[in-house]
Amino acid sequence: MRKRKTILFLGMALFAMFFGAGNLLLPAYLGYQTKIDWTSTFTGFSLTAILAPVLAIFAVAVSGNYFTDLGARANLKFAYLLAFVNVLCIGPLIALPRSGASVFEVAIQPILPDAQPVWVCVLFFGAVMTASFSLNWITGILGKIFGPILLMFLAILIIPGLFIGATVDLPPTIIEDRFYVGFHEGYQTMDVLAGLIFAVLLISGANRKGYTHINDKIEVVVKAAIFSAVCMLLVYGGLFYLGAHVSADPTEITRSSLLVHIATQYSGVNGIYLISILMILACLTTAIALTAGAANFFERLTNGKLGYIEGVITVTLISTLLAIVGVDGIIEYAAALLNFIYPVTLVLILSVLLFGKTIQNQKPYFITLIVTMLISFIRVLVNWFPNEEVFSAILNVLPLARFNLEWVLPAILTFVITCFALGRNLNLKRNQPF
Repeated sequence: MRKRKTILFLGMALFAMFFGAGNLLLPAYLGYQTKIDWTSTFTGFSLTAILAPVLAIFAVAVSGNYFTDLGARANLKFAYLLAFVNVLCIGPLIALPRSGASVFEVAIQPILPDAQPVWVCVLFFGAVMTASFSLNWITGILGKIFGPILLMFLAILIIPGLFIGATVDLPPTIIEDRFYVGFHEGYQTMDVLAGLIFAVLLISGANRKGYTHINDKIEVVVKAAIFSAVCMLLVYGGLFYLGAHVSADPTEITRSSLLVHIATQYSGVNGIYLISILMILACLTTAIALTAGAANFFERLTNGKLGYIEGVITVTLISTLLAIVGVDGIIEYAAALLNFIYPVTLVLILSVLLFGKTIQNQKPYFITLIVTMLISFIRVLVNWFPNEEVFSAILNVLPLARFNLEWVLPAILTFVITCFALGRNLNLKRNQPF
């Protein structure tokens, strides 16, 4: 009974950590775009926005206590570099500013049109900073208070629309490759990157509850992650359904305005206040966890020279400045970074989970990650230099490039070829020097 309560409590905390601005905005918008074929897009979205984050947490749990323990299967220095880039992406450069910008654009501006974004962001990140000062309180606050409240308000939004929307005849979609659109758009939630850092908070929470033995720790952490995934599956499915069944003018719809339109269509004039509450809760819970995770990483990275409290202050100050860019602006420049870091992270997670017990040598993992990075960087160059045809020509030669999955086959082939080349040295201890 005690273990079940811990799993429920940690699972609710993890759901609150994961469910941020992108998790609220993207599913409904994708459902609106794909209409009658929303289930195909939802399936692809679920792989990168639900399954992959759960696998990320599982990978960290079986590797140790930190993301760097997972990355050390390839190379310890590389692990810290990858962790550093991950923390920047999910911390002060992208995810945290997006949370602050979303609070202003979706929660505050529709109700208070004259509100100033600067003061909204200052107040929001001031609250985040205050709530993040104690690392040991994070899972308790999120699991026992914010998580259940967030889930309750999501149910208030989704359940009425399930009955009202059922009477609407859906038009056909105009989007091709709907599954792969959902798969790639799942990148925008950044939950794979976040999961690698949230795993640290989850493992720490399990340890504080007395589950320090490796088998007990893995059981509690993995089951909590599965509980969180079930919650996300139900919520995402509901938001996709609402978006697919909403009636709106496509020329005037953005991610933010669509969510407000859904709430007012299904819940009346008070729907706008419901969206405001939801956005504030979603952004606040995720921002608290991201700030705590980033500050904790920087404290370990600097061996305590940058203390946890100083890290919290630094992260929130940078995030406040960048939040003024706005939601759409942040998503625009986030795409290039995500196209680079996501494939590398996914390859690391999957290779360790599939072969971590049987292949101890670092070289297959390390070489495969380097090849994946090179392939992914071509996509970044295409985004940075759209007029340079040479980069697009190289990219289009690779299989699955039109689905943004050009890294898949090269990664598989590199891993297999490296394993064959190593032969009997395949199971050398992983700490051998390069």
